[in-house]
Amino acid sequence: MKKVFFLLVLATVAVGLSKTYAQSTALKGIKDDSDFYKFATLVRQANMDATLNALGSFTMFAPDNTTFREMPGDKLDSIAADPAKLTALLKAHIVKGKFTTNEIIKKLTLGKGKTTLTNLLGQTLKLSRTPDNKLLITDANGDQVHFLAFDMPDAHGVIHGIDHLLVAGK
Repeated sequence: MKKVFFLLVLATVAVGLSKTYAQSTALKGIKDDSDFYKFATLVRQANMDATLNALGSFTMFAPDNTTFREMPGDKLDSIAADPAKLTALLKAHIVKGKFTTNEIIKKLTLGKGKTTLTNLLGQTLKLSRTPDNKLLITDANGDQVHFLAFDMPDAHGVIHGIDHLLVAGK
């Protein structure tokens, strides 16, 4: 009887653990009340856990909620409903390796005010400083976005908040 009870408890724990690991763990550093929760929701919706875990460490540039509110509703719905488009959009915002603000500033200093990172689509993101010393990213289409928040921690990386989408283009 003790063996049966023990096996039943063990099976219950195993099922509970498998459900826990099956749930998305992506971007636990962004809370539901954050200015960047919509982006985190899209990452979870795309089930990008395996992609992020495979990177080892990553840096993510998360657009703020205002960016998504200003998009025409049908455009966001269209992207969210198309797994390939959604994944491409999200990968445009992720680079391999953990680059905190201090590390970005070091790279900028070594690069005399400019440096580049490569997103998961293989596109170059150009980082620079504005004349008033703010950090700026120029994407593959030449569009520029500004940093809004820095160094939000995540289990496998760091998240920086930005003010617009980085375009998966060209």
